[in-house]
Amino acid sequence: MMRTHLYRLPEHYEQKYKEKYDNLDWNWIKELSTRRRMLVIDDETHITDAYRRVFSKDGLDVLTASNAIQANDLLAHEKVDIVLLDINMPEVDGSVFFELIRTFHQNIKVVVSSVYPIDEQKERIKDADAYFDKSDGKDVLRGIISSFF
Repeated sequence: MMRTHLYRLPEHYEQKYKEKYDNLDWNWIKELSTRRRMLVIDDETHITDAYRRVFSKDGLDVLTASNAIQANDLLAHEKVDIVLLDINMPEVDGSVFFELIRTFHQNIKVVVSSVYPIDEQKERIKDADAYFDKSDGKDVLRGIISSFF
């Protein structure tokens, strides 16, 4: 629990706990709090693995989840700047999970990522920050993600 809060408010915790936790490297914690973090939610492991490799090379910390339940747990405990969200997932559909993100995590950017054409993605999930057709390739996706930072 302390780790999550350190990511989110390092200056506050440094002032409050500096003497108690004098062995912590506060510069390292501040650096962690400023690093960009992406959550890739997709039920296909080869896709989450590929996106982790691509975006880790671009300097992002990449978390992955294979379903909405795992993703919800990560969002509750980790600092996330951007979510790459698949539409078709088991148990909880991406459109339902998008509503949860918008309700509880308004500051997180959401990029819908699907095999559906962009127009159909926009019909299924309205008001996402961006849409990506998986057939367009990783360079297009990298351009979309980099536009947020």
